[in-house]
Amino acid sequence: MEKSTEKKGGYHSRFGMLCVLIGGAVGTGNMWRFPRLVANCGGGGFVIVMVICLFIIALPLVYVEHVIGRATRHSAPGAFRDMIGPKYTWMGTVATLVYFLMLSYYLVVLGWCIRYTAMSATGSYFGVDKAALFADVTNADMGTAACWLIGIALLFLCIRKREALETSAQFLMPALFVILAVLAAYAITRPGASEGLKYAFTFEVKDSILNPTTWLEALAQCAWSVGPGTMMIVAGAKYEAKDDDIVLNTRIMAFGDMSVALLATLAVIPCIFAFAASTDAAVDICNSGSNGLTFIGLTNLFEVMPAGRIVGTLFFLCLSFAAFSSGALMATCFSNALIDMGFTRTRAVAIAIAGLTAVGIPSVISGDFLGNQDTVWGYGLVFGTMFLGILAHKFGEEKMREQLINPVSDIKIGKGFDLFSGKVAPIVVGVVLIAWCVDAFGWTEDWYNPFNLSSLGTILFQWAIVFMIAFALNQKINAGIKKKYFNGEEFGDIPEEILDEQ
Repeated sequence: MEKSTEKKGGYHSRFGMLCVLIGGAVGTGNMWRFPRLVANCGGGGFVIVMVICLFIIALPLVYVEHVIGRATRHSAPGAFRDMIGPKYTWMGTVATLVYFLMLSYYLVVLGWCIRYTAMSATGSYFGVDKAALFADVTNADMGTAACWLIGIALLFLCIRKREALETSAQFLMPALFVILAVLAAYAITRPGASEGLKYAFTFEVKDSILNPTTWLEALAQCAWSVGPGTMMIVAGAKYEAKDDDIVLNTRIMAFGDMSVALLATLAVIPCIFAFAASTDAAVDICNSGSNGLTFIGLTNLFEVMPAGRIVGTLFFLCLSFAAFSSGALMATCFSNALIDMGFTRTRAVAIAIAGLTAVGIPSVISGDFLGNQDTVWGYGLVFGTMFLGILAHKFGEEKMREQLINPVSDIKIGKGFDLFSGKVAPIVVGVVLIAWCVDAFGWTEDWYNPFNLSSLGTILFQWAIVFMIAFALNQKINAGIKKKYFNGEEFGDIPEEILDEQ
């Protein structure tokens, strides 16, 4: 690319930018959570509902993330400050802290994936009790700890230089698609695979599309997968050129994310039905939860299928690629916030990685603790989703659409954006969160106990701590973010000081 073009934005090419954004959205949830939900929440009906949620909830809010990242050239706290005022900076801080805490245990899962990739290649889990092995791997295991540290070290090298994030994404994303396509082709051509396809994609309207549970799960998957409210796209959009097409880029990102999820479904579900002992056994594997499906059910199948060692290695390699690519962009959400506060990029990344390592240690030691964190911060993502909707409403949905989105987009979005981004999306997500909390009262008798890892009390307690920290730091963060790049009306060129971050 010519030098003059490169100065317009922080990416060397549009392909590189899209690989970064798609890589951030694609994660392990695409690889193990989505196939399980397709199998258990109405098959093709769930896919239809997921697509609807994608267009009416996820896409409008990801447009908003693109806008605020490109307009302000800041991470989430600074973006909220510059878009709707300093008294709302805490909203971006909450979203950033939640995502940081989520990433701290997510990197431990990356360690699991790396460990299982190696065990698949060597066949070392063949002939052993897979459930007992998984319990060992996820609880204070030295081999897992080593894989976790390897993943963290690679992550540091990947994001220490901004160009390295783009370079790694350009390798990881095409490789992920190719490997998944190979696995899907292998799976659907096995004898008996048609039963898996039938199980996964046929549906009854009453049991799927008209089932409220299907919608709740689809909304949760949208938040997990496409990521509205995580502020991950804010981090990526910070380096976009001012005239990059927001609508097209967002839709390509969402299409890429869904493509990986569907490819993973084609690779996983037919494979289970082709090699399980019986149809009932295959259904049991599909119902065994994300971890049970992936680390127990599939490893049992890899042991008995032809070329199982190769297939298993490729599958866990895909998981590792997906976890790493999303983790890389996730980590920049926090390091960018430190850069906004005046830290150099090298120091900000070092602090972010050191913090993730320290906070992740309990999840390495205890699988139960990791499960608690998964629940607390996985559902905590919805706060960022609601806050995005509030931002869009306070800034003005129509103003955002007419002055910031449509002028730089060949595909124009209509007034539906005004309705869904600032009104429908935050209300729907808020209702889902309240309904989930009401249901969580019944999990334990001592629901109020903050020290019971399975209670609603521990979830509310940890959320409250994050909110209190964000409120307490609001004034200090506002004072620390010295620069303001957004004039309130239009996108500006990316400042040279951002292009030259070291």
